[in-house]
Amino acid sequence: MPGSGTDSCSLMIIGLAPGMHGANRSGVPFVGDSSGNLLGEVLKATKLMGRVKITNAVKCLPIKNLPSSREVQNCSRFLIQEIGEHQLNANPVLLLLGGVAHRATISALGGKQSDYPFSHGAVHSINGVTLVDSYHCSRYNTQTGRLTYQMFLDVVAVAGNMAYP
Repeated sequence: MPGSGTDSCSLMIIGLAPGMHGANRSGVPFVGDSSGNLLGEVLKATKLMGRVKITNAVKCLPIKNLPSSREVQNCSRFLIQEIGEHQLNANPVLLLLGGVAHRATISALGGKQSDYPFSHGAVHSINGVTLVDSYHCSRYNTQTGRLTYQMFLDVVAVAGNMAYP
């Protein structure tokens, strides 16, 4: 499944993989499920709707809805290409939703995982790209309180302000 949104933007959001009940049915990343609903609300609230590209580290519905390292590896060439194209934009910022997206992106950029530890709200710079980490906006994370609306709003705002100073 390809990414969606504008290619000529400074902010790209990278999620995990197409959701079983959302993107896998709609054909568009983060459309048709609770993760997409939350992301859409926050993009509207931060005035970033229509100013981002949204994609996933894994391009097809993973087995058991959680990508294996093999699936991430198989899709890495697509992510490498998307990130390479994104680096041509001014102030390229990647908002990484979850540890899988974080690790896949660090690998795609040729970085060493231990040099770029994942934590919610962490900001890293690698190869001319700014990375902003967030917990994934999944229903599980929001229902357990690991990620609140305000936490997500804040981290998306940070990424947006870095992309569009």
